[in-house]
Amino acid sequence: DPAADITTGEVETAPWSLRKLLEHLKLNYGNPTVWIHENGYADAPGTRSKAEEEEDDEDRVEFLQDYMETLYLSIRNGSNARGYFVWSFLDVFEFLVGYRLRFGLCGVDMGDAARTRYLRSSARWYSGFLGGGELRPAARPQKSYVQ
Repeated sequence: DPAADITTGEVETAPWSLRKLLEHLKLNYGNPTVWIHENGYADAPGTRSKAEEEEDDEDRVEFLQDYMETLYLSIRNGSNARGYFVWSFLDVFEFLVGYRLRFGLCGVDMGDAARTRYLRSSARWYSGFLGGGELRPAARPQKSYVQ
């Protein structure tokens, strides 16, 4: 049941499939302009401290890196992809999962009445990438991510 998978955080994504989809759109639908919205990585809040969550967010960095590499290769191959938007820049309330999963590049300390925000390492990586940082080769080109 896909809805149950989403609510329990058992969603599988595959960056390589984005390249296949963009190639399919290019070849079969006249290469329409594509904007990718709300692509992001969710993890469950655990017992880690805020400092640990700030620094240890490598799965999200790897996820974004792999999607950026896939998108870059697709554009080099002629795809008319024009934009990519990460979901989400902050941890948010999700209608299906409440606060059980965290999507943000910036974390929100839900235990603090002021809902203090902090940068995760993924936010620093993405900011560097947008500022002209280089892409690393995809960590695991055929990997699927189970979130």
